[in-house]
Amino acid sequence: MNRLARLLVPFAVAATLAGCNIKQSFEKADAAIGTFHADLAAGSYDRIWMTADPDLRQSSSKADFEKLLQAVHDKLGAVKETKQTGWNTNATTGGTYLTAVMQTTFEKGTGTEQFTYRKGKDDTVTLVNYAIDSRDMMLN
Repeated sequence: MNRLARLLVPFAVAATLAGCNIKQSFEKADAAIGTFHADLAAGSYDRIWMTADPDLRQSSSKADFEKLLQAVHDKLGAVKETKQTGWNTNATTGGTYLTAVMQTTFEKGTGTEQFTYRKGKDDTVTLVNYAIDSRDMMLN
């Protein structure tokens, strides 16, 4: 039994440290979401674009991405409240991805936002994808 414990303890320690690291990464993602919302309210779409992950900038044109952000801002207004309702992590050969699902109340309606961030080697997070599902946005 003692031998088995010596074999399992390193795995338990590694799992605990990985869990803490993911928790810290989601705290950084939450802060990045707050910055995203502040930039959205200020109309600083260029700042969102410039700080986004290269994958986002390759998957969409700047003009199309800014049209999306402008539509969210024009039709829903500034964020009044947001609450995380789900999250996921996915480790791939391309990196570790953190996805947060947020239920957000805006000035003119509500929506479910999905933010996907890539965790960098230096523990920074960069926005890879932003999506919003909002009936209010469609009807306004």
